[in-house]
Amino acid sequence: MKRVLQVALAAVVAAASGLAIAGRLLTARLDAQGWSADVSAGRTVYDPVAAAVRANSLVGTVRYESRRRTWVYGAVAPPASGTGTLWAATGVGGRVMRSLRGGRSSVGADLGAHGFWFRDRVVGLAGTGGTLEAHPFVRAGFGNAFVEGNAGVRGHTLSFAGIRESRGVFETGVRGGVGYDAGVLVEGAARWVHAAEGMFPLVAATVSYDRPRGGVWAQAGKWLDADVMDHIWGFGGAATVRDGTSIWAAVRREGPDPLYWSLPRRTWSIGLTQRLGRRPSPVLPLPVSQNGVVVVRLPAADARGGAVAIAGDFNNWQPAPMVREGDEWVARLSLRPGVYRYAFRASDGEWFVPASIAGRRDDGFGGYQAVLVVG
Repeated sequence: MKRVLQVALAAVVAAASGLAIAGRLLTARLDAQGWSADVSAGRTVYDPVAAAVRANSLVGTVRYESRRRTWVYGAVAPPASGTGTLWAATGVGGRVMRSLRGGRSSVGADLGAHGFWFRDRVVGLAGTGGTLEAHPFVRAGFGNAFVEGNAGVRGHTLSFAGIRESRGVFETGVRGGVGYDAGVLVEGAARWVHAAEGMFPLVAATVSYDRPRGGVWAQAGKWLDADVMDHIWGFGGAATVRDGTSIWAAVRREGPDPLYWSLPRRTWSIGLTQRLGRRPSPVLPLPVSQNGVVVVRLPAADARGGAVAIAGDFNNWQPAPMVREGDEWVARLSLRPGVYRYAFRASDGEWFVPASIAGRRDDGFGGYQAVLVVG
């Protein structure tokens, strides 16, 4: 029975880690609209578990993300060894957000529902479970900076070896960040997890450098409760290898999660993302005024909230502020006739090109650029 419980613990952590990996892929590519396929390999280490359970897995994921930040995915991970845990996961969710008057503030919620199945080959037992999360938030933008407060719930259920367990936590948090013209985003966050055993605060900071053809990031944080007092860290990056295809890698040290009471673990993953089945929209030439000015318009409903900037090969990809005019963000550019590539950047540093922009093309990094033809 002790072995079964150990395997159950390892399987739960493996399934939770699988969901986390899939979730990180999604949150790291919110602009990656349409269908995508990810193939990756990774390793998770569960040091506190007896016999130092280690899992080496291959992961295959197919996902769809809409321009309105909703997503759905399915993933399967066969173990690299004959004694490892096989798991599969699926989920649906997204960020529902509505801009308030003026476009600098917004309200919304991060929603998600995940289900998973796993089978341990040592004891020959299978288990199932699921996770639900809902975090309403309020967000405000200030130029290239933003601040966001949220409060919500996470809960999970697990069935394994004839035992069913359910658990939930309430969470509150605040995060903020500032983006710089060079493509650097600095973000800090604090989170308080309210569980039956008490309240567990976490602080973390993330720095990222994002360019249209690649980027890197690093993160560090720490649980501050006396019963946990554990630290987390991670770093990774991604790069385009050709149009529609990108490669990425990450290494993490993850602390215990009060929802699962998972064990501290180190993970690594390396993978490839391939965009699927997209048809490029037509490129529409824009007229030039008599004084050589081209007007680029972005519907405010398609913006991310807060100030919006535009950057492209016409200004060495240095973001230039756009001006709000009614229901649109507008940029007036002095350009000679020719073909240019460009993208928009939100106040939190994220690059995006909504589907409403004619000439949108895959940038090969899980996002989009737009092609501008000046006639």
